[in-house]
Amino acid sequence: MGRNGTAASEGTESQDPTEGSLFTRLAGVVSALGLREDDAEAILSAAGGRGSALAWAAGDGAAAARLAETAAIAQVLASLAAARRLGRKRVDKLTRQLARTAGLPSDLVGLVLYLEALRDPQLLELPPDQAVEAQLRLLIGFAPISEVSLWTSEPNGRLRCMLLLGDRPATRRVRAAARAAMLEPEGLPNEHGLIHAIPVLRWGHPLAALVVRARPEERERALVFAEEATATLACALERQALLERSAEGERNLVESSERRLARLGLDLHDGPLQELAAFAGDLHLLRRQLARVIAANEHGDIVLGRIDDLEARLVELDRELRELAISAESSTLMATSFPELLTSELQAFAVRHKIEPKLAVRGRLDSLTASQRITILRIIQEALVTVFPGRSHVSVEVTDNGRGFDVERTLVQAARKGRLGLVGMSERVRLLGGRFDLQSSRGGPTTISAIIPRWRPLEAETEAGRGDVAAVTATLPAG
Repeated sequence: MGRNGTAASEGTESQDPTEGSLFTRLAGVVSALGLREDDAEAILSAAGGRGSALAWAAGDGAAAARLAETAAIAQVLASLAAARRLGRKRVDKLTRQLARTAGLPSDLVGLVLYLEALRDPQLLELPPDQAVEAQLRLLIGFAPISEVSLWTSEPNGRLRCMLLLGDRPATRRVRAAARAAMLEPEGLPNEHGLIHAIPVLRWGHPLAALVVRARPEERERALVFAEEATATLACALERQALLERSAEGERNLVESSERRLARLGLDLHDGPLQELAAFAGDLHLLRRQLARVIAANEHGDIVLGRIDDLEARLVELDRELRELAISAESSTLMATSFPELLTSELQAFAVRHKIEPKLAVRGRLDSLTASQRITILRIIQEALVTVFPGRSHVSVEVTDNGRGFDVERTLVQAARKGRLGLVGMSERVRLLGGRFDLQSSRGGPTTISAIIPRWRPLEAETEAGRGDVAAVTATLPAG
């Protein structure tokens, strides 16, 4: 007989006798918490479904019903903590009501609910920073404490307050207690003070320090709640450290690729380009010598014309290789002012194609990161190529009217959550030989653009038109 209505031997569906009463009791709990009707419906649906499954798995009887009810209520509380809507008043009211109904002490009911909510599976699905905040909100909601903070150590040894919940900012005593707990894994007793610090350990190594403020008469009970929180906090902090190391490894990989490109540009300039320049000089000398030898020959002009063609092709090849070398050497972007780089690109374009481009730059440039400088320059370089007659491409640009966001920070957070849509879009465009760009800032809008060259077999280039005017506008984020 299955949980989801699998037919029994008589052909009738099995039904959990506790399911209806469970939803009724949960409805009473949600009503006691004072939730809005739309919020209550969503929470009831999720918690009630899990509670019914647990009741069925545990078998019939009052014990199974009590287990299911406890787990379902804990899930409701965990949902409220994750949504930053769990407070001490709601917890106390619910705990007293359940204690009266069950005929049990309020302290016992509160501790059981706290332990169940602290280990609720939905908290494991949250990003580490949100999971940490939800766990601390559960702690300050159930434990007899007025303040809780979590402290971590920076690579330089300096303490950082990751999160603080309470009515006052962190004091020097709180910071000192956190530092002492990080240095002493066994923890330091403080039997008479208000500040109590507990190390958050993972494999015996302190990852952080949990600091709570509690009255001396509540110290022992408060520390029981805090000790239980350190286990789940350690898992969230370890997951956050793994994600940060992964992001750091990705950054190191990008930097390594940039260095390899810079080395390629230097090698290209110092090797093949020098050989090509020497070959061009030899060819020019050969033309001068041939001109004297075949001056009287009726086919002399044809031969010299062919050499002129070869010289022209060598000049074009030299130009393309030098552009490749410059584009590979990203260190140039770091040493030269950005306006000078843009002006240089436009001047080179004007010399090559006899076209007069115009560039309008608005906003501050000193706040651009290295990645932003490279991206903007590459977009302008690609735009200058695509406006040249004889080249074809497909371009796509999507702009919204939303509030915008910090691009670098958002991409890191998306990677931590496993949401790699933007990264996947960029990789798809890159594999097609195109360019992908994402532009956004707080206040909006957000613009995603891609330029993909149209594929075609090798063919002779047609003669370019003359006298066209191209206008390229680069709008940069305002400072």
